[in-house]
Order: sequence, then C-alpha cells, then structure tokens
Amino acid sequence: MKNEAAVALGKLSHSRQSEAQSQASRENGKAGGRPRTASPHYPARSVQQVDRAIKHLGLEVIRGRGYFYFVSLDLSVGQVGDSVMVPYVNSMTIARWIQAAEFAIKEDQ
Repeated sequence: MKNEAAVALGKLSHSRQSEAQSQASRENGKAGGRPRTASPHYPARSVQQVDRAIKHLGLEVIRGRGYFYFVSLDLSVGQVGDSVMVPYVNSMTIARWIQAAEFAIKEDQ
C-alpha cells in the first residue's frame, strides 16, 4: 500500500530530469554506477579494502580475535612482523594500515 501523496511527489521530482539526463543515468547504472572513492584518511571499511591497499607490498591482512596480522602473499613466508592490536578493521585509516604494513616488512628483515 503506497502513500498517494508520496507517489505524486516522487513523480513531480523526477519530471525535472531531461531525457538526456535519464539516458545518461541508465548507461551509468549499466556500467556499474558511480565508482567508490576511498580516501586514505578515512577509516577502513573492510579487510578487503585494506588488502587492496597493501597488495603492492606483497601482503594481506588476517583477522584474529582482537588483533590483525600481516601474511605474505608468497605462501612459503607466512606471518610478517608483529600483530596489529586493534579490535576492528575500521579502528585505523587506510594510510595507517599501509604504514603498519611497511613497518612490519622493515621489522621482519
């Protein structure tokens, strides 16, 4: 059951968009939509986001209970450096995760 006033208001607001804008919006949606931008100064949103940020260092993040640790992408190496003692991945920014990964590499050498 839809609210008739809300439906009418929705139709009114969408009538301002030109056909060219509507077409561009449809094409953008088919292409995957607006890309997400991740600033290194905002908290990390997921382990996958951190993994993408440190992949160039040859590391990935593994979650423990109340801590995280770095593991080399080369399977024969294993853990790199000490654990990062934070309870959640969003406890640190992307820039801070990159710094911690670089420090773990230096510490491990």
